[in-house]
Amino acid sequence: MKHGAAFLMNMAVFLLVVAWASCAQQSSPEPNPENGGATEARKEASAENMTTDGGGVVAGEESVVVDGAPEKDADKNAAPGAGNLVELPGKVVAHSEMLPVPSGAFKMGRPYEWEEEWGPERTIERPVHEVYLDAYEIGKYPVTNQEYADALNWALAQGYLRDENGDAFKNGLIYAYGQPIADTEASTSWSQIAFKRGVFEVRVNTGYNNQEFSMADHPVVTVNWFGAVAYCNWLSEIKGLDPCYNTADWTRYEPVRNGFRLPTEAEWERAAGWDGERHWRYGFTSDTLDITRANYCYETGKHANPLGLTNVPRTNPVGWYNGVNPARLSDPDLLTLDSRSPVGAYDMSGNVWEWCHDWWCRPFSEEPVSNPAGPQTGSYRTLRGCAWFYPGHLCRSAHRSTPKPPDRRSYNYGFRLARTP
Repeated sequence: MKHGAAFLMNMAVFLLVVAWASCAQQSSPEPNPENGGATEARKEASAENMTTDGGGVVAGEESVVVDGAPEKDADKNAAPGAGNLVELPGKVVAHSEMLPVPSGAFKMGRPYEWEEEWGPERTIERPVHEVYLDAYEIGKYPVTNQEYADALNWALAQGYLRDENGDAFKNGLIYAYGQPIADTEASTSWSQIAFKRGVFEVRVNTGYNNQEFSMADHPVVTVNWFGAVAYCNWLSEIKGLDPCYNTADWTRYEPVRNGFRLPTEAEWERAAGWDGERHWRYGFTSDTLDITRANYCYETGKHANPLGLTNVPRTNPVGWYNGVNPARLSDPDLLTLDSRSPVGAYDMSGNVWEWCHDWWCRPFSEEPVSNPAGPQTGSYRTLRGCAWFYPGHLCRSAHRSTPKPPDRRSYNYGFRLARTP
């Protein structure tokens, strides 16, 4: 009798685990640069034995290892002002440009067969199903370091920023509305924003030919979901729009207001992969990926890294893959291809993972849905798009495998804006 009860108990536990795994099986733990870099990232992505980690943050160490090379001098990423600072051609200025996406239905999910070299199949990307979306707008580029630094200076003047004790912000990890939201250089060397003389400013990174490049036009990193949402509200206030989020409980106001917000997972995938007739494999209207189209880990330990940056993060300026810039400064004859998504957005494959609105996760079914926004509650938020540190099959526009706790910060995580007009 005891054995029978034990069997039933074990079966119940097994069924609960199977049900949970339908959403959790695909979660990608954050590879640690100091523990093997890109090799670890590829191993984790390929093995597919992924479970969500226990929360917390990814905070930078002063000594990190990426591609097997230790980087001990975090001060090499000094703030702009000294040294041989290079101005790149085609600099983007108006990053908050929004692109219209018309209302209508699209086919969400992976329409092509899984390739064996990617590892065990990720069934959570299927079945393909019809999703109707109201008209919305999405950012042409991810939010940049300069944009985020400018918003931080505005928020500081409003008295919104705090330290971990709730006192006025002085330096280090930034808090707002009771949550940690973003790092500065003082809290991790991976942050590309410094706080000096009472002002937030963007740092530089050393790259090709030992030149210094401003990180102003690169996507902001080491910002968590709360920090992305706070930025959306701040920009809404600045532009005289209605903020979309209640920062007392971090819920989105319903019906959705006219301010800036994060895209839902469905809105993100539609903008990245759907052209009105078909679902493209990557976020630039193509089924082919190489270093002329995106910044990603194209071979174990090797990243596209167009500026040849020596320090983490090895991101690219937003919109770099425009058909004019070289794929690498070290090879000026190899040009990028114009890598816009079907709606005209850049950097939707590679560069940085992008926070989405949704709690993880909405299980797919064949039933059509309208304006899905994920579960009402959860423990993890969704990210999309892949990053410079990860292998190419994660750059697919249908890939949905990276839930993280909303307080998680990383050298790989950024975001782009959305808005309901």
